[in-house]
Amino acid sequence: LSFIFCPKGELAMLSNFQTKVSVIIVTWNNERDIIRCVDSILKYEHDIEIIVVDNNSQDNTVNVLKNKKEKGLIILELKNNIGFAAANNEGLKYAHGEYILYLNPDTQFIESGLNELTNQLNDRVGLVGCQLLNPDKSYQPSTYMFDNPVNIVIEQFRLGKLLPKVMAKKYAPYLNRIDKNVEVDWLVGAFLLISKRDCLRIGGFSTDYFMYAEDMDIAFKVHKLQKKVLFSPDFKIVHVGGNSERQDVSSSKKEKMFLSRKVFSNKYGYNNIRIFYWCYLIKFLLFSLMGLASGKYKKRGQEYRRTLNILKKIEE
Repeated sequence: LSFIFCPKGELAMLSNFQTKVSVIIVTWNNERDIIRCVDSILKYEHDIEIIVVDNNSQDNTVNVLKNKKEKGLIILELKNNIGFAAANNEGLKYAHGEYILYLNPDTQFIESGLNELTNQLNDRVGLVGCQLLNPDKSYQPSTYMFDNPVNIVIEQFRLGKLLPKVMAKKYAPYLNRIDKNVEVDWLVGAFLLISKRDCLRIGGFSTDYFMYAEDMDIAFKVHKLQKKVLFSPDFKIVHVGGNSERQDVSSSKKEKMFLSRKVFSNKYGYNNIRIFYWCYLIKFLLFSLMGLASGKYKKRGQEYRRTLNILKKIEE
């Protein structure tokens, strides 16, 4: 840690800051997103602590935050990019709230109700996520199943669309709009609400991952506490990055994602990489055959072949 900045005074003064929820946001070159995010929180929530942990941004992320004159805003400026998980854990050290909200910088609040959402956390429920929306306010999936063989096959071959509705809700929740509280395996990490007590019990985010799969891991650790992970559509936010994330299918990103899923597999006993490999091999063979008749299928087959090479490299 190289610098702690509190726009409304010294850090020591914040030791008496009364807040129910501490929001922790990790940034890395997010100067455009972070001000919108912070302003939206302050618009709808009062007496809230916002801790921004900057992973050595090379743009003006830190500078634009320093211009904010808000009580309860803490900026932690790191010397190096230590990764998403470790940066969140750094922010946790300075949190005064009874509850912790891990929030992505490319999100925006559109309504109040965060304090009420904390009421969902209890002896049975350890982690809560809200409804994510695209910038046009359309539904954005955020609930998923752990990487066991059945779930991987259903996802990779889009079998959820063929399943009866009852089964689809269980095995392919990301395909269905959910309009009531439901228990899930894990939630997209753009918005994760947890009590500080439980967060300390599980050790915060696992630093085994530099990027990707941290949200799946923290949910698994909550389940190990014999507590549920809950999706609640009663509270909604906009998640700008949902669209761009789906559009980014670069080889480097895929490799990082599968590497993280392998770490998860090794930690918790899921043999997922081998299943992914066989799924992509089948898709490669099918689309290569169909590519003899159409160029678009050939292109898709080539994409699957590149993914196979990534998976083979990771498995070695």
